[in-house]
Amino acid sequence: MEIPEIKRQLPIGQVLEHYGLKPDKHDRLLCPFHPDKTPSLQIYPKTNTFCCFSSNCTAGTGDVIQFIERMEKCSKHEALVKATALCGGSSIPLPSATTESKLFIEVGDELEKQAVLGKAFSHFKRALPLTKKAVEYLQVRGIDPQQHEIGYNSGGLHGDSKNHHLVAGMEKYGLLKHRPAGGYNVWAKDCVIFPLRNSEHKVVSLYGRSLTNDSDQRHFYLTGREGLYPGYPKADTTRLVLVESIIDAVTIGQQHELTIQYELLALYGTNGLTDEHLQAIVSLKHLQEIIFMLNGDDPGRAATARHAATLHTLLPQVTLTVVAVPEGEDVNSLLQTHDNPRVLAELIAGRTAFSFSIEPSSPSTVSEQPKPSTATAAAPAAGKLVTANPELLIYDSGELLITVLGGIKLTGLDRMRVTLKVEHKARPVLPVRHHLDLYNHPHTEQLVSKIAESLDIPTQQATQTIAALTGELEHYRARRMESLQPRAEERVQLSPAERQAAIQYLKQANLLERTGEDIGRSGIVGEETNRLIAWLVYSSRSCPFPCTCFFWGRAARARPGSRNG
Repeated sequence: MEIPEIKRQLPIGQVLEHYGLKPDKHDRLLCPFHPDKTPSLQIYPKTNTFCCFSSNCTAGTGDVIQFIERMEKCSKHEALVKATALCGGSSIPLPSATTESKLFIEVGDELEKQAVLGKAFSHFKRALPLTKKAVEYLQVRGIDPQQHEIGYNSGGLHGDSKNHHLVAGMEKYGLLKHRPAGGYNVWAKDCVIFPLRNSEHKVVSLYGRSLTNDSDQRHFYLTGREGLYPGYPKADTTRLVLVESIIDAVTIGQQHELTIQYELLALYGTNGLTDEHLQAIVSLKHLQEIIFMLNGDDPGRAATARHAATLHTLLPQVTLTVVAVPEGEDVNSLLQTHDNPRVLAELIAGRTAFSFSIEPSSPSTVSEQPKPSTATAAAPAAGKLVTANPELLIYDSGELLITVLGGIKLTGLDRMRVTLKVEHKARPVLPVRHHLDLYNHPHTEQLVSKIAESLDIPTQQATQTIAALTGELEHYRARRMESLQPRAEERVQLSPAERQAAIQYLKQANLLERTGEDIGRSGIVGEETNRLIAWLVYSSRSCPFPCTCFFWGRAARARPGSRNG
């Protein structure tokens, strides 16, 4: 029999019974490895392990083989032989001393880690309902703590515990860091805590979300992060929803309508699709669809495109779909801002197939790439800025197509604020959208870095493209401003021939009658007298005494009461 087979076939309960030991209903018993007055040895039947939490004991944590070794006070090899006999199996091949030692150290360390993290998380779970601010934080975010395994780390576990083994284990596995001046720095203090689990659903790591810091230091992972949340998907999973954060996974996890239809897996941020995630997904033999439901912002869309390309390469037969999360929203914020929790189910139901083409897709298959506008479809020649639509300027660098959404302002020459959409013309990646001041060096550095990373082009190329775009926009703005400058009014001058023709027209007889007829031929029909008067008034406006003076004078003399009336 191999060692793993022994551990599978030999329950720790059978070992305890062999030595006449019987745990209580809480799987605890008086520790046989030291004088014990209260039960301090905890048995874990599901994992076939034990752990003594007494400060007076050196037994620590172990499995069934290590339990036999301590009870018999024998070597590891002798314990293996004893365990084989208890299993009723044949003798096992003996590994070398070095291999055996290494194997037991690795197994022992992993079991110890699971025991320490499990014990700590159990304490955190008990602390959560007793901590008002933690409960209120979850309630504000629309999360019911009773539906999930969630804890709260007040930072006082090592002070409350009298078990030096637990404190030493917490320090060993990153929950505490000893300070040279004394005391400890506590990992994820004042955070709600979530367990990360391995393929056997054991707690192998923890995640903390700060209650007090919502900007820079809000996410906490233990060193050497491992495990998945809420756990490894079930082996028979057919449809899997990927969300950007653990909080988003918790939000969907309490929607029964969704959990019965889909399995759920949280990424660890936009860059948090780990090898462990990929291995877990690839191992799903019945998987038919992967649904991306990342945040409705540029990083979320870029991560969707990047991760979709990775998964499409690994699982070309699996359908990839995208949920259109509204701009600036995430899964949890949607739940907070909508009274009806079915908003999440409706969004997922309306998901669309992910397209790996930058061309617009057919009506039945909506591409994750935004549909290009008419102006975008008619791309300019490389290096030329198209300004036909002042609200939609387009620049083509040859490899990149940049759209300046909303144009540029002509005021304030000391700045150039723009909203850009940068697309790669040949690669199926999401465009980069960014609002910045092109005259602000940190802004442009951030944009260049974002373009280089998201579109997978050299940084120098991105820098040169943005510099060329800035130059084109400067020339365009200068031309626009010049065109808006007031210009001197140009007086219309008649040519000699036109002047001679006008004089001859004026010298002919019946000038007013002919003028009235010409006005009628121009389209003003009827009202012969009024149209002629209007023409006389308008044509004499530049004379020293225009006709308006004459008509107003006649009207004044005709009024009753006038001295000339």
